[in-house]
Amino acid sequence: MKSQCHRNIKKFSFPHRMVEKWNELSDEVVAAHNVHNFKEKLDMWRYGDRTL
Repeated sequence: MKSQCHRNIKKFSFPHRMVEKWNELSDEVVAAHNVHNFKEKLDMWRYGDRTL
């Protein structure tokens, strides 16, 4: 949940900018079991299958 920002230092902070991006992720990506699995699923979500 994003809070109201009264100062630029909070408005441009990393956690505040990432809330919307995190909420856009699919449940499959968010429910990854470990970091490596999360990164693989995130790449597939962002870029799709680039193998031709």
